[in-house]
Amino acid sequence: MKQRILPIFIPQYACPFNCIFCNQKIISGEKEEVSLDRIKRQIEQGLKINSDEHVELAYYGGNFTAIDIDFQKKLLELANSFKKIKSIRISTRPDCIDEERLRFLKLYNVKTIELGIQSMFDDVLNACARGHTAQHSKNAMAMIKKFGFLLGVQVMVGLPKSTLEKDIETAKILTSFSPDIARVYPTLVIEGTYLAKMYQRGEYEPLSLNEAVERCSQIKSIFIEKGVNVIRVGLQPTEEINYNAKVLAGPFHPSFGELVDSEIIFRKVVERLHGKKYSKILFMVHPKNYSKLVGQKKSNITRFKQLFSHAEIEVLCNSEQVGRIKIITESNETVVDISRL
Repeated sequence: MKQRILPIFIPQYACPFNCIFCNQKIISGEKEEVSLDRIKRQIEQGLKINSDEHVELAYYGGNFTAIDIDFQKKLLELANSFKKIKSIRISTRPDCIDEERLRFLKLYNVKTIELGIQSMFDDVLNACARGHTAQHSKNAMAMIKKFGFLLGVQVMVGLPKSTLEKDIETAKILTSFSPDIARVYPTLVIEGTYLAKMYQRGEYEPLSLNEAVERCSQIKSIFIEKGVNVIRVGLQPTEEINYNAKVLAGPFHPSFGELVDSEIIFRKVVERLHGKKYSKILFMVHPKNYSKLVGQKKSNITRFKQLFSHAEIEVLCNSEQVGRIKIITESNETVVDISRL
């Protein structure tokens, strides 16, 4: 039976530092303060929406393992008091993981621990006022795997002092610790953050949308190739981010994740067809992946026509092509696997 995640946001709760890019109350949309009454009400509401029998409750947005131990215990006991909740997921900082904390979490049905790593370069972490080092991240990942938890890693691209090479190397280093899941976020300039002040003073220039899509597509590909399940790319659109101008600058797009998948597909197709001339190229794709293949405003089709200028290009929807794209030319047939996007 498929497990559903029920997110509960505790924005910046117990965070010892104010990272320059972070304003979790705006990002999460959670306006109420953290309290057992609020969380119990939200769990009850969330369980009513869906009748799934297997639910994993996720405490997001805060620094869970730095919360007062008595309150941690109450939050975990509250989650475990609901029969439908079969496991718990938490997010925390790399420097707030140790063996004592992990032994405690094992007692309360915690299955997954997501680490806000962001970068594996200390100069980037220092520039962002993270308050931890890359070595903290290495130690935390190793311990989490040792104790048998599922390991999640969160990375950000385009941070101050970072580069394309550093962002790619960060992903490569992380895969060496065999994380189970990953999240990839482009850096956005959010209102009310120190990064916003830096941007307004001309001290920080965010990535363009095209740069962010290209960079995130490379990083997602690195994770996929190493068997890491990338569960999110880009911030999830919320009412505030979309409509109340909380993003001052940066590569925000309501369908950012699809743009990244579309770029990955484009590169996979070109790699498969590169070096030959064709008179006709026929793509057969499942309807749910049609938009990813053709690209936003058919941008991929435009690029295919530029690269294969002598070819007639046609796209057909075929429900049999689940998780793959069949490419038929006058000389052969080939398949591009997109099942892990």
